[in-house]
Amino acid sequence: MERGFEALEEGDLEAAAAVVERCRRIDRKHPDVLMLSAAVADAQGDTEDAIAQYQALSHARPDDPMPRICIARLQLHANADPDTALDVVGAAFEFIDEEDDLIEAVYVKTEALLARGEPKAARDALAELSSSVIDDGRLALDLAELAIEAEDPAGAKRWIEAAKREPELEADSLYVLGRVHEAAGDRAAMIAAWQQVRTLDSNAAPGEVHITEDELEKIAAETIAALPPKVREHLERVPIMIDDLPSAELIADGIDPRLLGLFQGTPMPEDGALAPSVTNILLFQKNLERACVDEDHLAEEIRVTVLHETAHYFGLDEDDLEALGLD
Repeated sequence: MERGFEALEEGDLEAAAAVVERCRRIDRKHPDVLMLSAAVADAQGDTEDAIAQYQALSHARPDDPMPRICIARLQLHANADPDTALDVVGAAFEFIDEEDDLIEAVYVKTEALLARGEPKAARDALAELSSSVIDDGRLALDLAELAIEAEDPAGAKRWIEAAKREPELEADSLYVLGRVHEAAGDRAAMIAAWQQVRTLDSNAAPGEVHITEDELEKIAAETIAALPPKVREHLERVPIMIDDLPSAELIADGIDPRLLGLFQGTPMPEDGALAPSVTNILLFQKNLERACVDEDHLAEEIRVTVLHETAHYFGLDEDDLEALGLD
């Protein structure tokens, strides 16, 4: 069992799954075997099996809130069912006596309420953590993001302050603070925070994933080449340009410093001028690299970003892009 959990923690799902099979042959109903089985199925994306294993674990350990919280998370994220998620996580609160379980349960509950379009109820849920001590800066920033969605800028700022205790999260904290100012309509404060983010990001060490500019151009060109001929013909006047990050001038105009790509110019349906405006697509290499976990992920993110910005050229708005899966 110990080897199985170690393999799972190291991301070696094949080894963890092999341990599960061996343990099941010994005692498939043992709570620890159920826990490992559920965790492996969860990591593999097998939602149906993961929920079944967590349910069995919940029956084996009726006072343990963790299986219910995990089921609620899967119902929300994998099955897009916030109603069931709320019912399941609501039943977990009766058994919660550990701070970590409370934080996770409140997090899932808040996400589900936001998915149902209930920001006030989401704010009330987050208020349950008002006295909690969050030692994980990343978690604090995630809670700040939830608070922004729940229209609670004061709560977001509180979590940002918790995250700022970790020096390595300074840029991320300022970025989320900029989002708070954006939501509040304070454009000057947003730009000031995001200019600091750009400076910090410019000086930061490269991410774990990196490709050359030539490789990035190649993926972008292949993405365009795969489009229908008539679309490619229209795009001949729209060059794709590469920069590390959005410029200070763009950020001064209110552009997100961590944007992956940007369409600049006049969308084609609106461009009837004899002398067309300067139109291009910008790709921001450092932002793309830092947003990805491996080279395959990066290649896909470049492809989606190129298609996203190309769609802007053809006059599609953000709702259109979301419907196409390019948001």
